[in-house]
Amino acid sequence: MLQDDLSLIRERLNNAETIAIFAHIRPDGDSVGATMALGWGLEDEGKKIEYVCEDPIPERYHFLFQFTSDGQNPFIPEPVHADCFIIPDISSPDRAGKYFLERPDLVPDINIDHHVSNQGFSKLNWIEHESPAACCVLAGIMPKLGFKFTKRISSALLCGIITDTNSFSNTNVTAQSLRSAAELVDNGAEIFKICRTAHKEHTLLEMEYWRIGMNNLHIENGLAWSVVSLSERQAAGIETDEDNGFVSYMCNTTGIKVSVLFTETDEKDVKISWRSVPGYDVSKVAVACGGGGHKAASGATVSGPLEKAITDVLAKTKEMLF
Repeated sequence: MLQDDLSLIRERLNNAETIAIFAHIRPDGDSVGATMALGWGLEDEGKKIEYVCEDPIPERYHFLFQFTSDGQNPFIPEPVHADCFIIPDISSPDRAGKYFLERPDLVPDINIDHHVSNQGFSKLNWIEHESPAACCVLAGIMPKLGFKFTKRISSALLCGIITDTNSFSNTNVTAQSLRSAAELVDNGAEIFKICRTAHKEHTLLEMEYWRIGMNNLHIENGLAWSVVSLSERQAAGIETDEDNGFVSYMCNTTGIKVSVLFTETDEKDVKISWRSVPGYDVSKVAVACGGGGHKAASGATVSGPLEKAITDVLAKTKEMLF
């Protein structure tokens, strides 16, 4: 646990006029939920908020936009007028996208996170390594910072908790996370709608993604891996590189201890996703590959070509597993 005084975080928020809040690249429900919940809390205090994400927000989280002032997607690719920078659910500066990488002298003001690989890189850090979601962290500290759980804030936070805990089925679920979820439901969060829309629903193209993954499936002594190449995605008309849970599906197979999914995002980069059962820490492999995450769920992006990425990453994964 790496925590600065909440009073210092509150003071920094009070002194800011326009605050940029970053969702991480390839945003998931925890990232989008944390960004919007914190932004809405600050908007309720009269602050100007810039919601920032370098990548498009997946459609499954668009239901949260109904709570914005005009019902539209508020995210922009980079800040415009901000004098304060907050990066929730982000374990390293590169996960915020190119904005901070292109400005190495610019240090984020506040980092609120839960990833075990995060060692604290902002001016102020509130990191709970044992928490199952950044939205769980926010559910605990937002009331202490003076924010109230409105329906839209509760909905955003519950979206993050549900998606990052796999509907409360992951090993990192705690009694406190369940209590937080119950409180958010008490404050208006629609748990069925969130579970259905943000976690369970998928498109026909996402089913096609799974078909490609199943066709390319390999299994070896408790290790399952699959590959989705750029050419295969293009041939199927799949624009997204999101697997909609396929890497978890592989890991949930009887006898599988670790699963790895290789997704060729473009001609030079390969996205890697790991999942594992208890007793196998894939975050260490992810860090060794330039990424990070949790013991049971981690990711990284490595340079291609695809075949070299597969060989190198599998070698590191097998070293950890065997």
